[in-house]
Amino acid sequence: MKKESFYKPITLLCLVGVLGFSPHARSGEDEGKKEPKDMAEAMDEMSGSLKMLRRLRRDPDRWAKSAAMVAKGSQAVILAMKFVPKEIGELPEGPDKIKALADSRRLMGLTLAGYAELELAFLAEDEEKVEEVLDKLKEIKAESHEKYNRGE
Repeated sequence: MKKESFYKPITLLCLVGVLGFSPHARSGEDEGKKEPKDMAEAMDEMSGSLKMLRRLRRDPDRWAKSAAMVAKGSQAVILAMKFVPKEIGELPEGPDKIKALADSRRLMGLTLAGYAELELAFLAEDEEKVEEVLDKLKEIKAESHEKYNRGE
């Protein structure tokens, strides 16, 4: 074995160790913020981003700030997708649990799509579309809570 081929893997490992290995780059604003520990915490963050929209109604930069707030909320949706609703987790293993998990993923996917649609509506400064999408998100939330949040 040549010395050259021996040192290449070691050099590569040292570079990865020094530079770090990360699946995505983090911005400065992400560093101080911790990820939610459960679905309820992630849902609170999502809900908070939508509630902030009410405060921005009279702001002169409403459209851009609202779009940014919704984009932040969509990140919370993505984080929430890795959690299983408590009621589903408590179900016994079997076809009912599998169906509930699939339905939960469907509702979370619709929620993420709704957030993206809402962000686009704010970027287009389309008040009618904003109201339409907010209504759609409220319907999805109601269905989700009816099915998977009965105890709270």
